[in-house]
Amino acid sequence: MGRIRLEPWPINARCPGCGEVTHHRVLSVGADGRSKRVRCQSCGREWTWERKANLRVAATSEAERRKPRPKREVRTCPWCGREFVPVRGTQVWCSADCRDRGRRHHVSALAGLIAQTELLERKMREVT
Repeated sequence: MGRIRLEPWPINARCPGCGEVTHHRVLSVGADGRSKRVRCQSCGREWTWERKANLRVAATSEAERRKPRPKREVRTCPWCGREFVPVRGTQVWCSADCRDRGRRHHVSALAGLIAQTELLERKMREVT
């Protein structure tokens, strides 16, 4: 059996000596597996190169942390008329029950009228 290479390709990085971005030859790998002893192909300088963390994830999470969170507005359920604070930005109904009832009546052209009539009836009951 042959030796397994950890890094099949040379490292493409900026040399701290000449500043050239080119392929550099890996001389040895550190015990942690992240740091490598590298020699520049252009100037011959040797230095220790360390693999960075996943920058895309780190940048996204940092940007998400800095971004101000939008305040959740109070919405009114189109079926029952109850006010609620949505968990997701696309939430329309206050509960799964209202969602099912609203979707069931959504197929008919009278869905809006039925919901408005029931809402008015509930409000009338509350007043009296």
